[in-house]
Amino acid sequence: SSGINAEWPLRPGSNIEIFWQNSGNYLAVKVDRTIKNKKESENVFEIFRLREKDIPVENFEIKSKVMSLSWDPKGPRFAVIQGEQGRTDVSFFKIGEKILPIGKTLTNKKCNCIKWSPLGQYCVLAGLNNISFDGVLEFWDIGGDAPTLMNEASHFMVTNIAWDPTGRYVCSSNTYGGHSVENGYNMWNFQGSKVFEASLEGFIQFQWRPRPPTLLREKDIKDVKKNMKSYTRDFEIKDKLSQSKASKELIEKRRAVYDEFMTYRRKKEKDLEVLKLQYSELRTEVVEEEYVEETVEFFMKEEVEPASKE
Repeated sequence: SSGINAEWPLRPGSNIEIFWQNSGNYLAVKVDRTIKNKKESENVFEIFRLREKDIPVENFEIKSKVMSLSWDPKGPRFAVIQGEQGRTDVSFFKIGEKILPIGKTLTNKKCNCIKWSPLGQYCVLAGLNNISFDGVLEFWDIGGDAPTLMNEASHFMVTNIAWDPTGRYVCSSNTYGGHSVENGYNMWNFQGSKVFEASLEGFIQFQWRPRPPTLLREKDIKDVKKNMKSYTRDFEIKDKLSQSKASKELIEKRRAVYDEFMTYRRKKEKDLEVLKLQYSELRTEVVEEEYVEETVEFFMKEEVEPASKE
């Protein structure tokens, strides 16, 4: 039945923003308020743990200007972009017993957007619709004790970032609506290696085909992840068998082509032997030859020596 599960008074501020996590486990509320006697403002975050009893709330403050907050869709992590446009810092946080930072803050980043993999843990830092960012793309792994940079790439004048539903690939695109030149898209794997690129004049939009929800229960998914090593060995064995089968088929195909060629060659060798025999028979026939006698004279140098006197 519907009803109010909990209530929480928010601190007064000039602006309030709400950020839901995709899985619905957490909710972040950002309250901007002006510091007394100062023109500067501070950001107060209220983090609600929606799946826990009585929905406990924890808050923390960030002194610098916060541009955006983005949740890891699956895990208890979120990222904050803070600073001014053109010079931003990125901080990652993890929710445990307390909200703690994940490693050190990433400073002086050319980004105004963070796109998380739909499976969580991995994200892309990008500077969208901003030519001063040079289209820098940074691929990060946030699964450890500190963020790990997997690769840094670029897509000039990038306007959009879109992860595929499996979390294996991500597409960066430059659409005609954002810029009228160098339109197209690049395809990357989750580690930041480019796997495909296409230039399309007047390119408008890129969308992934939706992926149907899994038929596995949450418990089954956890069991699969827990026993991933054993499943990996099984799949490796199947891959080797499949490769062996493919190799066997290739060898058989090559053998068939070779046998066909050898059959053709033996036939031509037999034809050649018949021709040789015919030519040899023609050469051994008795042919009467007529001889014509010719006399050939050559002028020889004549030398006359005087007779010796006795």
